[in-house]
Amino acid sequence: MAWKNGLTWTLILGLLIMAGCGNSPAIPSRQASSGTETTDLHDSNKTNKHFLTFEDNSGRSITLENKPERIVILNNEITELFYQLGGEAVGIATSPGVDIPEKAADVQQVGAINSVNMEQIMKLKPDLVIGQPLFHQNLIDTFTDAGIPFAILTINSIADIRENAQLWGKILDKEQDANLAVGNMDAQLQSLTQSLPSDGPKYAIITLMANNISLQKQSSIALDIARLLKMKNVAESLPSGKMPSSVPFSMEKLAELDPDYLFIVVHGSNEDGQRMIQQQLESNPAWSSLKAVKSGDLHILPPSMFVTSPGIQIADSLKYMKKLVYPNSVAGN
Repeated sequence: MAWKNGLTWTLILGLLIMAGCGNSPAIPSRQASSGTETTDLHDSNKTNKHFLTFEDNSGRSITLENKPERIVILNNEITELFYQLGGEAVGIATSPGVDIPEKAADVQQVGAINSVNMEQIMKLKPDLVIGQPLFHQNLIDTFTDAGIPFAILTINSIADIRENAQLWGKILDKEQDANLAVGNMDAQLQSLTQSLPSDGPKYAIITLMANNISLQKQSSIALDIARLLKMKNVAESLPSGKMPSSVPFSMEKLAELDPDYLFIVVHGSNEDGQRMIQQQLESNPAWSSLKAVKSGDLHILPPSMFVTSPGIQIADSLKYMKKLVYPNSVAGN
């Protein structure tokens, strides 16, 4: 029986060893991130909480330690959406020809979007600043050194409206309201684009900006709306210029493509837009020969609907263009 006694002691010793190992984990602890806090799974007391972390359009990770209460918005594309979702800024930048939301009429203005006043911004003691990629990339280091969260955000599509609305819902602590607003927006767009012809008319969108003329090729609210209306952009196949989203304007090429509809969007004042149309478009003999000009299907699009983002009211922009392109369609269908 000696072998049985030896086996018994061996089993007892093995159990004691296993019990001792159970007091010390064999693998290192793992970190679980919930987006608002990071917790050590093996020590509930080791918690590093913060309000929100998100990635901006420049690919930078932005962490907000607390819910921001003093927000400055330098990007006009974002302002309307921000106020639609219940936001209240302490400072905003402006642009010629761009309307300020009614609720922001008394908010401190910190300069034009392309020349903001940093002294004014700092005096407002913001705990979050929203910039635009074209004009404000060079401000990143300044705000970082000042310890002020600075995010680059932009809206160039309906998908961008949706994503920014959901982000603002989190920042403003109104996530449920934002999701409901996005759902309503999508439902309206779907309703308005039912029963459209699959082979829509050809079109081009001319952009007038700072004495420069181009055709829109991709990444714009107006193009997104036209796409939903089943229209075909004649500039889509043309080579881009310095900006991938646009095509250098050529009257000869436009006359060759001869779209059914021409839309003009003006970045700047109405006066500047009218001057450019007269001096650089209407003065060319080929302009009056264009099909869209002869048929009266040339339209200047309202900036508040098609230049800056209309936010979750994008359905109003779609209704506007739909009425121009499909005048016989039943309202709301």
